Amino acid sequence: MQVRKLVIEDAALVAKIDRSEQVDVEYEVRDGQLVERPLTIAEIPAWDPSGSGPHSVAHQIEFCRSLIAGGGTLLGAFDEESVMGLAAVDPVFEPPMAWLGYLHVSRAYRRRGAAQALWDAAVDLARRAGAVSIYVSATPTGSALGFYFAQGCRLASPVHAALYEKEPEDIHLVCSL
Repeated sequence: MQVRKLVIEDAALVAKIDRSEQVDVEYEVRDGQLVERPLTIAEIPAWDPSGSGPHSVAHQIEFCRSLIAGGGTLLGAFDEESVMGLAAVDPVFEPPMAWLGYLHVSRAYRRRGAAQALWDAAVDLARRAGAVSIYVSATPTGSALGFYFAQGCRLASPVHAALYEKEPEDIHLVCSL
């Protein structure tokens, strides 16, 4: 596996990511505590290939492009020449805090180290830019939260107001670097 910095045009690789997932557990934050909630969706589908809504390929590509245009970096994990996953990090989001704005690994490549490699590369960029923490807005699934907690993330308190407004259903985390 190889992790590389990509250019803005490479955001189109989002179309190759199969974000589908079977969900066993979901969480929410209630009174400052992480609590399990009833499943709202048992099977997350792949990105919508032709629509323009928030779960469409077009929307995801535009999100990555805007993050890169604003000073972020797009990273790709590759197995030979197949994309395994993508991450986008803004290492100088609000100094000294970085922002991991995007991290998705294709279903066929999960549990093979791609998420860890992308996380490590994002953290390295953030540290080199002087960040002392990184903010993450995570999908509220057990698999996503398990990964981020294993990296040392904790519930953000307080949450970042602008990022929370954009993704109020996500679990907002911060990790000291």
